[in-house]
Amino acid sequence: MSACINPPDYSVIPEIAIDSLTKTYVKGFSSNPPVMDSITFYISFTDGNGDLGPVNNDTTPNLLFKDSRTGFINGFQFPFITPEGNVKDISGYIAYTFSPFDCIPGNTIDTFYYTISIVDRAGNFSNEVTTPNIICDCN
Repeated sequence: MSACINPPDYSVIPEIAIDSLTKTYVKGFSSNPPVMDSITFYISFTDGNGDLGPVNNDTTPNLLFKDSRTGFINGFQFPFITPEGNVKDISGYIAYTFSPFDCIPGNTIDTFYYTISIVDRAGNFSNEVTTPNIICDCN
């Protein structure tokens, strides 16, 4: 008797989902005294051809956090991931810790969210996911 396990069949366009955040309330860096508060974002991903991560030690950001207050994109490096063997479909989780959190000048409390996406080595952008609202105490 023999059996085969069918490999996953993911799209070559990366797909992500937010699994959780460690918290949604932080002290802002402009508080007195300044605080280096942080949030860890847990993000799951799938990719059909396993081409996640930088190209040839490139430092171009491929993990993107867009701030809802300003539209500014904080870019970071998603780690290099390429599966070995014939099946290139991959899935997994990444935990990214982000800090510090700036406040909009003049605000005592900021409420915002991030829109997150990743880019694979072929230049394919994943879907965008939105975090829950984050409250930043600027006092």
